[in-house]
Amino acid sequence: MTPKLEPGGPKAGQDVAGPDLSGSAADPVCSRRMAESETNRPAAPEPFFLCGFGKSGTNWVGNLLNLHPAIRCEGEFHFQHFFAALDEFTKYPWQVGSREAVRTLAREGVERLVRESLATLAHGRPGVRLVGDRSPRPLRELVRGAKTIYVYRDGRDVVVSYTFHHLRVGEAHHFPERLRASFVRHQAAFREDPGVMGRERPGLLGDEAWVRETARFWAWRILADLKQGATVDSATLLNQRYEDLHADLAGQCRRMYAFLGVDHGLARAPSVEGRTAAGFGREDRQSFFRRGEVGDWRRFATPEFCRWLREEAGEALARLGYGWEAQRPDGARQEVPV
Repeated sequence: MTPKLEPGGPKAGQDVAGPDLSGSAADPVCSRRMAESETNRPAAPEPFFLCGFGKSGTNWVGNLLNLHPAIRCEGEFHFQHFFAALDEFTKYPWQVGSREAVRTLAREGVERLVRESLATLAHGRPGVRLVGDRSPRPLRELVRGAKTIYVYRDGRDVVVSYTFHHLRVGEAHHFPERLRASFVRHQAAFREDPGVMGRERPGLLGDEAWVRETARFWAWRILADLKQGATVDSATLLNQRYEDLHADLAGQCRRMYAFLGVDHGLARAPSVEGRTAAGFGREDRQSFFRRGEVGDWRRFATPEFCRWLREEAGEALARLGYGWEAQRPDGARQEVPV
């Protein structure tokens, strides 16, 4: 169809002028302004990651890092779900996604999504230059070259904390069917009287199937994380022991700030009010911040509990340096009382 020529417009056969480019990058003045704009644009915040098994202290460590004005660490993004999809997209040789060019493009795209998602944490906070995700997840390098703080804790305390957490908020359908009936029964008793659980009446912590399953899950994750950690550049991975934070909170905070490249002197001091001091002062079994103590597992450690943990998680506990013996003041070793 021949375009209609409007009155006063170009005659048939006459060239039609293109759009005015006087304000485009072709204009020297515009080019200079664009260059100045790029120069003055604040640098994108640097991503980092905080991870570990749930109830190992990732929330606490994230709050400690947030005491520094240059850091914003929030959870839980759970970016690992994108990487699980990326693995499926690229792993089969008959799929186009396995081709090197496509695989590289897909990886770069997922990393860009992670970076840009984390960058939203700095919006409205001009001083923030480090943005982190604190999802309790397996150890894995998500953004190549980005730093990761991996938090770990005595698995016996993790099993106890994990159990109380799920008694408070858990839903039975999250667990294997073989555990559901027992969990529902113990959860009802806990909600009726949260203070009843102890060594004499351990409740769900006295349920062999539950304790074994939880300990086995923790141990499986820890051993997998240790294997993964051996493949990560040591310059980008900091292992943070929960018990060390309790023993020397100020020193461990300085260590983490130094790892992330910020001046620890600019950070606010931890406080009980801000939930950043070691421990929570008193036990509240109906709170997310229940107790936060080292060695709390001993209050519930029946001989059966200890045996189940030894059998299901003994290797992982030993690999992390958590033995079943305690150091006496005179330097001798003694069996931990149960």
